[in-house]
This record gives sequence, structure tokens and C-alpha cells, in this order.
Amino acid sequence: MSEEKKAAATRYHRKTLLDTADRLLMQYGYDGMNMNMLAKEAGYSKATVYVYFESKDEIVRMLCIDRLQLLRREFAVILKNGSEPQEMFGEIRSVLNEFAIEDGAYFDFICSQRHAPDDGDASQSEKDLSALVCGILDDLTALAPRDELKVKWYSYYGKVKTAGMFCTPDGGKQ
Repeated sequence: MSEEKKAAATRYHRKTLLDTADRLLMQYGYDGMNMNMLAKEAGYSKATVYVYFESKDEIVRMLCIDRLQLLRREFAVILKNGSEPQEMFGEIRSVLNEFAIEDGAYFDFICSQRHAPDDGDASQSEKDLSALVCGILDDLTALAPRDELKVKWYSYYGKVKTAGMFCTPDGGKQ
């Protein structure tokens, strides 16, 4: 099989597994979905699932990245509309609340992770997710300094969902 065909087959199997995992996560949540269930639902052996993904967390991170890329684009539109900062905060909070309700498994997973893109021990998907979260926070500093964003986030979502969300410009924790 040519390299191009192998790459296409890999993309197909990864997409099939991600689509199935997405459906299962929405139905059963993070704790309710497991690799056995994913393999069975997708029509693969468990060993085959591990050929394409190292863990359930890697799969969830990949799906979170997709969701956050969409959110980042929505935020960019809000930030460019020229409204007053309080109005933009309201719109951003509305988008985040919709995300937290409709994609709760992903929202909770993102909030539970430590976001430091320069962590040398992290997998590529961990680095990618952290870089995206930190990039979104950087984008939002157009509205307010990080400390103020952290206070607002804490007031909306509480301590548990605030702990891992805020990184410094160099990727460390505040």
C-alpha cells in the first residue's frame, strides 16, 4: 500500500473513532465512556483503537481542540464587533454558558486540565490543548487584564473550574 493510501486509511479510522467517541461522550459523559465501549460501538477491536490513540484522554483532548477552535472563532467575531467591553463580556459569557451546557463533558475536561504548553513531559495533544486555551485567554486580554479575567471566570464557574484555566504569557501558572 502506498504511503498516501496508508495516510488516508489512518485519517479515516481516526475520524471514525473520534466521531464515535464524540457521540458516546455526549451520551454517557467522560466517566461513562471507556475504550471498550468505543471499540465495540465503532466496530474495531480494542487493540486497534490503541493503534490510533494512546488513551481516552488523548481522544477527549482532540475533540476539545475541535470545540475550542470553534469557540475561538466566535470570540474573535465578538471582539471585533466594536461593542463596549461589558457587552462583549456578556456575549462571551453567553457563548461559554452554551458550551458548558451543550458540551459539558468537554467543558469540564478542559477546566480540569493543567494548561502549560511548555510542559516537556506532556503529550502533543496536551501541548496543543494548553496552547489553544492560553491563546484564547491571550485573545480575551483585549477586554481585560488576566487577573480581572480570572476573577470573572471564578465568579461565573467557581474554584474547581478556575484552578487550571489561567496560564501566564510564558506558559506557566499564575
